[in-house]
Amino acid sequence: MIERICNELALLPMVKAIALSGSRTSAINDESSDWDIYIYSDQCVPEKDRERILSSLSSCSINCSPFEEGDEAVSERGDVYDLMYRSLDWTEWQIDDVWRKHNARVGYTTCFLYNIKSSEILYDDNAWFSTLQSELGMPYPEKLRENIIRKNMDVIDGKGKSTFLIQAELAWKRDDIVSQNHRLSAILSSIFDALFAYNRALHPGEKKLLRYTHILCNDIPENFDGNVQRAIRAVGTDDYIPSLRALIDSTKEFLEYNP
Repeated sequence: MIERICNELALLPMVKAIALSGSRTSAINDESSDWDIYIYSDQCVPEKDRERILSSLSSCSINCSPFEEGDEAVSERGDVYDLMYRSLDWTEWQIDDVWRKHNARVGYTTCFLYNIKSSEILYDDNAWFSTLQSELGMPYPEKLRENIIRKNMDVIDGKGKSTFLIQAELAWKRDDIVSQNHRLSAILSSIFDALFAYNRALHPGEKKLLRYTHILCNDIPENFDGNVQRAIRAVGTDDYIPSLRALIDSTKEFLEYNP
């Protein structure tokens, strides 16, 4: 089914590359996952063509994705196909901004790069996509590594007056369990971003992060899993701030971070 969908999409003049990515091509393969198909084009792929190509499946919904422009289709045997459409310009900008110019984000800095690098190419006009993959196979830029660690650790517990830890302390004082959970999520996002960068590994995304840490990282803080699990269980309890401090302090010591 994927082959037929891709063959028909590849006939459209604006489509330059098609790739399979997500959990199906990740280091931790998940057979229960959807099939994530990414279509790269130099112009918008018309919805009428997308609907025509997917209409033979059991069901399809066009332009229904809340994240990227995308469609969803389900085969008769229940396989779910998520098709997401990306422009060549936007894709090049993402790689240029992070990989070449070394600009860090707060959490998930290199997720898009991991998505590109780990993709299985299904169609590639003029080797555009494989050229990007080759570039991302080069040594991890040291300046990017430094910038990711600094930016994310600064926002967690740097010199500012509105760091994530300070916000978490206020959430605990206010007995605001929703805000506590939100601050914990932000802290974890930045910690994982910094750890993957420290190990010169691209960030694999938001799922199965503890497992990915052990697969992609050669070095992690002592008792990292235990500290993460303790912080998660502590939301809404008197151990909330002590558990966050234990997690953050061990990470700062490991990264030799000094604000």
